[in-house]
Amino acid sequence: MKTILITGGSGMVGKRLSELLIEKGYRVIWLSRERYVKAQIPRYRWDYRKGEIDTEAVEQADVIIHLAGSNLGDGSWTRLKKQKIVESRVQTAKLLLETVKRMDKKPEAFISASAVGFYGQQTGERIFTEEDNPPSSDFLSRTCRKWEAEAFRFREELGIRTVALRTAFVISRESEAFGKMVLPTRFGLGAPLGSGKQHLSWIHIDDLCRLYLKAVGDNSMQGVYNAVAPEFKTNVGFMRMLAKEMKRPFFMPPLPAFLLRVFMGQSADMILYGSRISSQKVRDAGYEFVYPTAKEAIKATLQAMKKGKRN
Repeated sequence: MKTILITGGSGMVGKRLSELLIEKGYRVIWLSRERYVKAQIPRYRWDYRKGEIDTEAVEQADVIIHLAGSNLGDGSWTRLKKQKIVESRVQTAKLLLETVKRMDKKPEAFISASAVGFYGQQTGERIFTEEDNPPSSDFLSRTCRKWEAEAFRFREELGIRTVALRTAFVISRESEAFGKMVLPTRFGLGAPLGSGKQHLSWIHIDDLCRLYLKAVGDNSMQGVYNAVAPEFKTNVGFMRMLAKEMKRPFFMPPLPAFLLRVFMGQSADMILYGSRISSQKVRDAGYEFVYPTAKEAIKATLQAMKKGKRN
């Protein structure tokens, strides 16, 4: 029974991933703000700002899954918020690496989250693959590059198998962003955002977590993979599908980009831009999507919301 150490375990993805790992027979432990080893999932303390970490947790880890990171959609991107977004991803990975370097036992794999924001905030018909470099240099793209560079130091400096999953918009009952789409749609007020022509790369949370499971168990997986569903959807197409599955009208005009920027600042660009992202590499690796279409993912999530389930 292998032990999987998760950072950011109490987040939306971490909780669901922990459930699936335990179902598969893995032992799961978390790095958290507070130590509570008698919890159902044992928690060990760390604080990257102070450089503090409970080495007992890292010593137990056969695999480290690094999900920690400040919520991108939580408030406007002020200077301090941007600093927190970067440091909560990069400095945490650095602290883990420095800790592992001091240990005799090394984990078999280091698996890190990343984001499709790597490819830049733009709108176009180009299909980006893992081999592409970002054509633009916006804040989110630069953050993803730093994030991944720190993760791959595990491979470069210690020879540890390293995987980074560039994650798209996650469809989940627990997703605040998805909930903000559902609420107005419920009252017949669902609308495209900005032009609506931008592509919305997405993935159902169960597919995302099963990709992490595959990365844990499949030693042939190395490098970067796009964690995106195979179906391409524009923002307007996604919102129209949501309204259809909720049996609500869809007639509202697009929500103007300037209005979104008034309320969200620079972070509005995450939803106002978007290109197509390829899922071919994960499919070539043998992964079969449970929810390959937005219709299936939305329908399952709405049912879960109705029944009060987590996914």
